[in-house]
Amino acid sequence: MLYLDPMKRKRHNASGYRDKRRKHRKSRFSTGKTDRFYTKKHIFLSRMGSILKVSPKLAKDFFSQRTVSTIRLNPLAGDTQEIYQKLRQKGLEMQRVEWAPDTYIVTNKDKSELGDMPEYEKGMYYIQNLSSMIPPLVLNPVAGENILDMCAAPGSKTTQICAITLNRANIVALENDFKRGIRMQQLLPMFHARNVKVRIVDANEYADGNAEQFDKILLDAPCSGEGMVYMQSENALRYWSIKKAKALSKLQKKLIVSAYKLLKPGGTLVYSTCTLEPMENEEVVDHLLEREAEAYLEEIDLHKTPEFADYARYITPGITKWSGHTYSAENKKAIRVIPSKYTEGFFVAKIRKPGE
Repeated sequence: MLYLDPMKRKRHNASGYRDKRRKHRKSRFSTGKTDRFYTKKHIFLSRMGSILKVSPKLAKDFFSQRTVSTIRLNPLAGDTQEIYQKLRQKGLEMQRVEWAPDTYIVTNKDKSELGDMPEYEKGMYYIQNLSSMIPPLVLNPVAGENILDMCAAPGSKTTQICAITLNRANIVALENDFKRGIRMQQLLPMFHARNVKVRIVDANEYADGNAEQFDKILLDAPCSGEGMVYMQSENALRYWSIKKAKALSKLQKKLIVSAYKLLKPGGTLVYSTCTLEPMENEEVVDHLLEREAEAYLEEIDLHKTPEFADYARYITPGITKWSGHTYSAENKKAIRVIPSKYTEGFFVAKIRKPGE
């Protein structure tokens, strides 16, 4: 019989236990095949990959690109060709974006540098991502129309609507946060935007006493902001969670119903978010279509024009199936903007109320 000293036996057992524990740790954390625990980053990229129908690795690539600096020259501040020449003389290198009026990619300055220039302080241009410019262009505001910007702060799309209509539309801009509303009121004169009534009020409450007043409504809804995530930044997902997206989906459903209530017969409602989450996009559109049987979506044609050809690869249609959920086929008429060097992730749907 083999005899082991009690003390040696104890050391032997402890050593064996430690070796086994090390092996166990290695099997759980060394390879993707045996990992049992997933970080927030893993969950986000897996979810985005599933939504975009790409691998998590490719999804990570989408969310790891810094977007280029883009500006809208402001026709309310003067002749845009003269503004262009002034900026060129200041050393800005600019590439024209053909599908958006007076819009340029600035290749040699970042957003912070552009924000420090005196021409910006004079309201000669607005710094805005290309994706953010799409909803007002889809809305297609016209002089003389009554237009509602429903969740307006900080005011980028409000000032864009003013620029498109040359201050000849009647605009109401709603914001329920007092500080954001005040800042927007201060911003509008800087960019020469007029005929805008800022109302610091909850949009759902506003809808109760103002039914069917507006020809066109832009609802750029509060969202989880997935489309703006930059994975290379520290703690990139600090504001993101599925729980937050679910809570925002409930709010968005209330807002889209209120927006439709405020729309005149024959009017247009553009619903947009800077997120890719279906529960904040297609599910919200479905909620309206289920409540308002006569509502329908219109095709969005902006990305089908020749001018958009260089950017068309960043546009996909709205989805009708995802993760066991089925959405209305009407959502195929909506568009999704894929995160890229040029664009933030976005969703845009154009909804009509039948009538005049």
